[in-house]
Amino acid sequence: MIPASVSLPKRLEQALVRDGLLAPGDAVLVGVSGGPDSVALLQLLREVGPSLRLSLEVAHVDHGIRGPQGRDDCEFVRGMAARLSLPFHLARLDLGEDGDRRGPGNLEAHARERRYRFFAEVASERRMGKVAVGHNRDDQVETMLMWLLRGCGPEGLQGMPPARPLARSPEGAGPALLIRPLLDVSREEVLAFLESRGLDHREDPTNRDPRYLRNWLRGAVLPELRSRSDGAMERRLARLGGMLRSDHALLERQAAAAYPGVARGGALDRAGFLALDPEFRPRMARLWLRRELGTLRRIGFAHVDAVTRLVSGDRPHGRVSLPGGWTAVRQYDAVRLTWRTEAPRRAVPHAEDPHAEDPHAADSRAADYSYPLPLEGEVTVPEAGVRVTAWRSRRRELPGDPFEAVFDLSGLGRPEGRLHLRNPRPGDRFRPLGMAGRKKLKDLFIDRKAPRSRRRTAPLLVVGDEIAWVPGYARSGLARVGPETREVWRVRVSRRPDAGHPG
Repeated sequence: MIPASVSLPKRLEQALVRDGLLAPGDAVLVGVSGGPDSVALLQLLREVGPSLRLSLEVAHVDHGIRGPQGRDDCEFVRGMAARLSLPFHLARLDLGEDGDRRGPGNLEAHARERRYRFFAEVASERRMGKVAVGHNRDDQVETMLMWLLRGCGPEGLQGMPPARPLARSPEGAGPALLIRPLLDVSREEVLAFLESRGLDHREDPTNRDPRYLRNWLRGAVLPELRSRSDGAMERRLARLGGMLRSDHALLERQAAAAYPGVARGGALDRAGFLALDPEFRPRMARLWLRRELGTLRRIGFAHVDAVTRLVSGDRPHGRVSLPGGWTAVRQYDAVRLTWRTEAPRRAVPHAEDPHAEDPHAADSRAADYSYPLPLEGEVTVPEAGVRVTAWRSRRRELPGDPFEAVFDLSGLGRPEGRLHLRNPRPGDRFRPLGMAGRKKLKDLFIDRKAPRSRRRTAPLLVVGDEIAWVPGYARSGLARVGPETREVWRVRVSRRPDAGHPG
């Protein structure tokens, strides 16, 4: 740890290089809300920038939650970027109506997801490899306590990592790296630095709203804990998070190395599973669920424990219900996932085309599926072995990839609740772009030589009752992008990025 006697800019520069967060010549997008942490981060990076030859740009998001005050924050940040002669990027969202429906905690998570998606888009457009945000050490402690209160294991107690890949860029480039340069800096040090530079900042009154768990911890719990400790509590908890991150990374590498001997063809092999140390089996079960489902959202301790007992138990047959309509089914020495039917799901072969031929697929046994697709977000379609990403964009360029489509957002009407991903159904008809009439979807697949085994599970993008896009093959004329288009909606279909198991 760098001594506190060293000036904050010098400490930051040494820590950035030591921890590999930044390298000389990096292009960095700085997320600035106008609050004290982000203002201090931008100034600090500005001061250390010349020695590291950093190229800086500023991004700000007005979530549309706080009305005029949010617009004032925007102008504050815009002015700061102008004074520093830095490029400024702004996203104006409208999440205000979501407040009552989502509740404080869910709204906060939704706003964070939208904010990071905007950062990823800007970083891609500007070819910037790093996105810096201003979380400090106090934020880290609050995050760890929040996860502890909500119920978590060692992974949740790791807190926020100093660096992690941002969601893969919507524009096709590899993910930028999200970095948190101030995680070793206390909130008190941040405020002292701002005062030393005579820098103003904005205060968000929602940060005092005790309905938010973080604010309650910050205003009521942590002051009491500090009064009963020797002043080193935050440093100790932050150090604990770092130790847990190191342990977790090591165990995850070990689990990934052992995975091929435990999971074969998408199924858990009981003999390989029982060869693991008992303490290691839940981690392997969790890894298997993450790779097979594509996400661990809604998967809790009880689910992982139930799957572990299903594989380890003496009964040759059994099943465990999982969220999202999934069931883990054991048949003798193998456990597979099924979805809404008893037929075991088959693995999609490793191929760049999500619709590549699968010689083992049973077309007639495939189950129907339908998933709502948000305007912005990701949906995993395990039945098709793909991940679908949707986002708004200001770029009107038409995609060159048949697994990406772009729509005029205004041409979708009021899309909320009308966007779905589903598999083909008997009698489906489709109006391909440029055709006056409708065409049987079956005939489209035949004309385009779509593998027969994949036709039943191929994902379709449906708007209302109309098939708008058949990824990889054709799109309809709905909401075509033209010179008058102001904002577009982009959708991409890609294989699930599971190592060794693309399906």
